[in-house]
Amino acid sequence: MTVNTGTTEDEDPYWFEKLFYRDIESWFSSDIACCDKCYDDFLENWPHAYAADKQAFQRSSIDMHSFYSGSRLQKYYTEEQFNKFVRELRCPICVAELSENIWPYTLPFDVVDDFEYIIEEIANLSNTTSFLLLNNKFAKQVHDAIIDLSNETVPMVIENYLYRARAKSSLYSHELHEFDFPPKNIVKEGRYNHAGIPALYVGSDPDTCFYELRETPCIIAEVKVTKYIKILDLTNTYEHYPNHSDLLNTLVYSALMSARQDDTGWYKPRYIFTRFISDCAKSAGFDAIQYPSTRKNGENYNIVLLNQDLSLDVSSKLIKLLDCDDGKMEEI
Repeated sequence: MTVNTGTTEDEDPYWFEKLFYRDIESWFSSDIACCDKCYDDFLENWPHAYAADKQAFQRSSIDMHSFYSGSRLQKYYTEEQFNKFVRELRCPICVAELSENIWPYTLPFDVVDDFEYIIEEIANLSNTTSFLLLNNKFAKQVHDAIIDLSNETVPMVIENYLYRARAKSSLYSHELHEFDFPPKNIVKEGRYNHAGIPALYVGSDPDTCFYELRETPCIIAEVKVTKYIKILDLTNTYEHYPNHSDLLNTLVYSALMSARQDDTGWYKPRYIFTRFISDCAKSAGFDAIQYPSTRKNGENYNIVLLNQDLSLDVSSKLIKLLDCDDGKMEEI
C-alpha cells in the first residue's frame, strides 16, 4: 500500500516504505494481517487463527522497536528516523497509523473469494430466515462438498481413547449410561445440534473436556469406542480432503464455525452455520464430526456423535473415571 506522506526525496533518499515492506515480506514471508487497531476485528472474523498452527499467529506479533532492531533498515536509518517515518505509514488493512505492534501473518490456505461479505450474508440470514440457509450460494457449495466427502470417506475405528465430562451436580451415579446421549427433553441448542435433538460431545483429552465444560467440577469418563464410525474430520483437511481443503479451512478458521458463544439464553445465533453443517453431515451419512476446540488451544479436538445408534452402552467400553476439580484430576 502506497501512502503519500509528503516526505521529499532529500529527506528519504532510500524510500523507507519500500524497504519496510521488503523486510516484512522477507522476514516473515507474510503480509501484515492486522495492527493494534484492527487486531480484534481480525480475530472476530478468523477466531481459530489465534490457536491454530502451533500459535503461529500469536508468535508472529512484533513491536516496532524489535522489528527495527532485527531488520536491514538499520543500515539506512537511525532508530529516531525509523520512528519518524514509520508513523507516516498506514496499516494496509484498516489504514490506521502503524505505531506499537503488527502481526505479519497469512492464513495457511486460499480464502474463499469475498468471504467477509459471505459472513455478513450468513449473519443476516441467521437473524431472519435461518431455515432457508440452503438458498444461499455459499451454503449450497458447502452442502455439495460434504456430500462429495461422504462418498470418499469410509467408517473407521477410533484408535485413541475419548473423554466425556459431566458436571458433578448433574450425576446420579458413575455408571456408563450417565455419560451417554442426554434425554431429548433437556437438550438445548449446541454447536452441532438443534434444541431437542441429542448429540454426544466428547473430547480428545480430559483437559479439553474440563475447559469445554467451562471449568465446572466434573467427572470425566475415559472410553474406548469399539464400533466403526464415519467421521467428517475438520481438524486435518489437507490430509483427508485435499480437493475441498481451502473451503473447509476457510470455514474452520472463520467465525462461522469457531466463534465462541456466550453462555446467556437459549438462542445461539453463532451456532446457526455449524448446525447447518451438522444437518448436511447427517444427511450425507456421517455419524460424527471432529472439530477443533474453541476453549483450549493446541492439537486437541472434540468429536460430536450425531448418530444416536452409537450409544455408549452399545458402542464403547468404560476404561476409567476421573474426578476433576479446579483442574486437578484424580482417578476414581
